[in-house]
Amino acid sequence: MHSQIQPYNFLIGVLFNNFYSVTPLCTPSRASFVTGLYPKKTGAWKNHGQLRKKFKTFANELQGHTTGYMGKLHLNGKTKSSSDFGDETRKFGFSNIDFQYNRGHWKYFNQTEDGVKAFQWKDRNKFTQNGVNETEHYATDFLFDRAIDFIDKETKNGNKFALMLSIADPHDPNAVRPPYDTMFDHFKFRIPKTARKAMRGNPSLPDWAAIDDFSPELANDQIAEMLSDPTRQKNMQQIFGMIKLVDDNIGKLLNYLDQSGLRRNTIVVFTSDHGDLMGEHARQNKGVPYKTSAQVPFVISWPGTIRKRRRIETAYTSVDFAPTILGLMGVKSDIDFDGIDASTEVLKRKLITNNKTQIRFMTDGKKKNWAAAVTNRYKLVLSRDEPWLFDLHSDPDELQNKFRDPEYPEIGEQLRLALLDAMTKYNFVLKQKSFLPDAPVCWDSKDEIEGWDNRFCQDLNLPDYSPACEWDFVNATCPRACEGCCEDTVGNVWLFGAMRTCDEMNTDERFCTQQPAIQFCPKSCGLCDE
Repeated sequence: MHSQIQPYNFLIGVLFNNFYSVTPLCTPSRASFVTGLYPKKTGAWKNHGQLRKKFKTFANELQGHTTGYMGKLHLNGKTKSSSDFGDETRKFGFSNIDFQYNRGHWKYFNQTEDGVKAFQWKDRNKFTQNGVNETEHYATDFLFDRAIDFIDKETKNGNKFALMLSIADPHDPNAVRPPYDTMFDHFKFRIPKTARKAMRGNPSLPDWAAIDDFSPELANDQIAEMLSDPTRQKNMQQIFGMIKLVDDNIGKLLNYLDQSGLRRNTIVVFTSDHGDLMGEHARQNKGVPYKTSAQVPFVISWPGTIRKRRRIETAYTSVDFAPTILGLMGVKSDIDFDGIDASTEVLKRKLITNNKTQIRFMTDGKKKNWAAAVTNRYKLVLSRDEPWLFDLHSDPDELQNKFRDPEYPEIGEQLRLALLDAMTKYNFVLKQKSFLPDAPVCWDSKDEIEGWDNRFCQDLNLPDYSPACEWDFVNATCPRACEGCCEDTVGNVWLFGAMRTCDEMNTDERFCTQQPAIQFCPKSCGLCDE
């Protein structure tokens, strides 16, 4: 058993304030982290996908190092047993994978002479009775202890090391060992502002973030029900407990590095494969380009080499990790990375660095619903909906679409062209669907009609509400529904693998079956009364 968990008061090296998961899902994000490639290329572009054996990882390039991977991998597909440890046929350059398992969110591990066995939370009594020390078996503690053992052994043997430690928590099932299970019981969790607005439809959500379980008329009752739900409160308290336990174990690891004299010569990176929305925008999980799903912490600490308290505002994504870590280690690689090497910026002495023009890209996984371009300030999302442009400085909650705003034409077009180029270059999965690369000229707002509570353009299709189009404020908000606008858009719409103009709509009967074509070319698709 290692030293007791205790807080670690240290000054970090450099914090990346705009670091994003290239795909906010476990498998594709992890594949991109280790290979420096966009997910579709790796084969692991959806959850439970399998990283192709032919690809090298950054570990393959670390000749002269003992390399280890501990914890959840999630790159070997749907194996027969998700608790399989150390698949020797799929090492991907890591020489020690004794404590690497493919998938599953196990809460306890037990190590014997026969190997490691994983247990779920329901098996907790095996580790809380008969004098068994639960902290030696709880997954987070167990893996951090094995990490310290690995580092200790390699350094005593005079070996250089590189270790990737992958902790599954925080993750459901939402349960954690004592005393972390009650540490945040005094917290009362509210409903995020973005959730309240999403549930009330004001402003509305993009199609790629649509929710089916709420209606504006019932929003107040649903919000009150969520606030009083004890299960929701307990889940959030347990999630905070899991996070606190991870933080304390990081302190234990860093204390060990200090006490062993390794700290100044060891690069420590802290990051995540994705975030969870935890109620933001009325969603719980992941998989969308909102910050709470796609933006992840990214901290690099290297005392004596990286200046303390540094901030990097420049945008980066997980494909940039592999070339960056090799760059910091001075390792030259022949891998043709999709990512870029940020090591030069990391090593700068300025307190804050910020490349305002650098554009990085994100892509959806299996659902193929969206692709995004992001800078230090702006984010553009393309999908079957109209393009959504967020100004992350003036609108940090990502509520307002600025794409049609006359103050943002240049940045919107810059990001749009860059993203379309990246989609082709890196084979983003949205290309397999139809989508809108530009805004249709005739477009009904999805927001609540201002001045008419709980009424939306789609309601005008109902007989009781259609006369409302005689009101100017309704006609201005809902030109399509009120039949006041029905004209083709100049430009292109993406259909069946290529850009198409409205003039081409009659060349293939499939075109006007697609919603983006109907929105972009209503006249050519025969929706306008002559």
